[in-house]
Amino acid sequence: MNILEKLETPDFKATKSDKLLIDYIKNNLDNFSYKPISQIAKESNLGESTITRFARKMGFSSLQDFKVTLTKEVSTISNKKENIINNNIENDEPVSETAKKLLSSNINILSKTVDIIQNEDICKCADLIINARRIYFIGIGYSGIIAQDSNYKFMRIGLNCSSFDSSHTMIMMASIMEKGDLVIAISHSGETKEIIKAVNMAKENNVDVISITENKESNLKSISDVNLGYISQETLLETGSISSKLAQFFIIDLVYTQVVKQKFKESLERKVKTTKAIKLL
Repeated sequence: MNILEKLETPDFKATKSDKLLIDYIKNNLDNFSYKPISQIAKESNLGESTITRFARKMGFSSLQDFKVTLTKEVSTISNKKENIINNNIENDEPVSETAKKLLSSNINILSKTVDIIQNEDICKCADLIINARRIYFIGIGYSGIIAQDSNYKFMRIGLNCSSFDSSHTMIMMASIMEKGDLVIAISHSGETKEIIKAVNMAKENNVDVISITENKESNLKSISDVNLGYISQETLLETGSISSKLAQFFIIDLVYTQVVKQKFKESLERKVKTTKAIKLL
């Protein structure tokens, strides 16, 4: 994994200071390596020792080694203008070749996600869903689409649920939720402020929270009762790419399947009824 990929998905537990430095580096890719540590510390509001430790966490013996490697990577990307999406896809390659590469990338993401799944977390989520008085799926932007699809999926097997992708609505509803309700919050970054505000309000009302986020430390993960993480390799050019959405859909589908397994007869009966009802239209 190169530096730019590692900045997107660190393979270590990133502290709040690490996250601030990562954002600083990503916003200063062109000139970070040419700045003295004193200037970096001043502009990022971080201590010099913190910056040095970060370089070691990234696998380098010193900040200077980190800078040299980063410069090479940025230079390589700048010189390869034909690489419009990532280091594997060429601007002039056939569509069929691009399709194969995207397919391979997405399969790789899902395989890595499967590797980090904890059986007990999936089963706990299924139990929370089955026993919930009412289920609220919340998400904003792309994650809001996942929330809507999830609501439809669980509604078809007779569960009492709804979804919100409006920040005002989800925060308003969170304020009147009650113990026994369940929030399933979907956020790629785990830092969406509206989602965090809604979840905090729900927690004040003793509501259980399941979060679905990228597999790294985040504020949303820290305040959730259960967090289901997935692997993502989005870069700045790939924000909103299908890989992270597939991972989110996959996690939801896995939990849904576990719920059906635990309540098979009832779920099947309700799915048949809702399917017949739709056919009458």
